[in-house]
Amino acid sequence: MNKRTLGSKGEIIAKEFLQKQGYKIKEENFWSRYGEIDIIAEDDDYLVFVEVKFSHQTSYVRPQEQITYYKQQHLKRVANYYLVTQQIEKDCRFDVVAILQNEEQQEIELIRNAFLV
Repeated sequence: MNKRTLGSKGEIIAKEFLQKQGYKIKEENFWSRYGEIDIIAEDDDYLVFVEVKFSHQTSYVRPQEQITYYKQQHLKRVANYYLVTQQIEKDCRFDVVAILQNEEQQEIELIRNAFLV
């Protein structure tokens, strides 16, 4: 399975998981000139920018460990662009959905406030 297909599979799993947690999905794969945010959702009074990381159990790195400081800064720029262009003034946060899968099981971890804005 290539990286794009794997990412799409992870985003579908994450979306269903978030909806079960009560999140309301507003956007998927939001693109701007600054890059992409996988999922934008509402959770109570927060606008949540969600990064999805999907990995097979054979990997030595947990999915959430793939979000470097550089990636965090990149996501913040895209989120800021979204807030400005959509004229949204709402508290926001960054969550991560980390999915670890092998042939027999799937582990999904939701990390709220994964990093600071």
